Amino acid sequence: MLEVLDAAALRRWASRALDALGREREHIELERRHKVGAVLVGVFVGFVLGVTSAGSGALIAVALIMIFRLVPRKVVGTDVFHAAILLWAAAFAHLVGGNIDFALAGTILLGSVPGVWMGSHWSVRMPVASLRTALGIVLLGAGLGLATKAGLGVPAPLLAAVPITLGLVLATQALMRRTRGSVPAPEQ
Repeated sequence: MLEVLDAAALRRWASRALDALGREREHIELERRHKVGAVLVGVFVGFVLGVTSAGSGALIAVALIMIFRLVPRKVVGTDVFHAAILLWAAAFAHLVGGNIDFALAGTILLGSVPGVWMGSHWSVRMPVASLRTALGIVLLGAGLGLATKAGLGVPAPLLAAVPITLGLVLATQALMRRTRGSVPAPEQ
């Protein structure tokens, strides 16, 4: 499998593709074109979220990476904040429509709230390259989930196995490089 999907080569390709777009930035001065682009992304994502419940995280994260070239830490924070506001609006609309299973939502929240707390604390402590890789793996899983929702019929075991396997392969490669002593210093 490593011969078919050389994860290191994939990472190098993705890094070069992002370099072609320009360097990531900690902050962006919003010019008129950025504001128009952000509003258009918002309209698209808001529509997709209202119709399918998917997109508040995956689509905004992709836009923040590809269009605005934010560093991974800012992508995560901006995406979470945006999703929180957007999801309140969508939640209210679905509440009025009677489309909520409160028992299930409450049960999911029991795990989600501590998970979010731990994840937000770890995201600011992770090296940029690791966070970037984790974002890519999560977005790959989200993409497979969206494909399933669209009727593509991705089996549940494959839906879980692809991102988990990719994460394990990348973690193993990083560990092997680290034990050989050839790991460059983390990016800042």
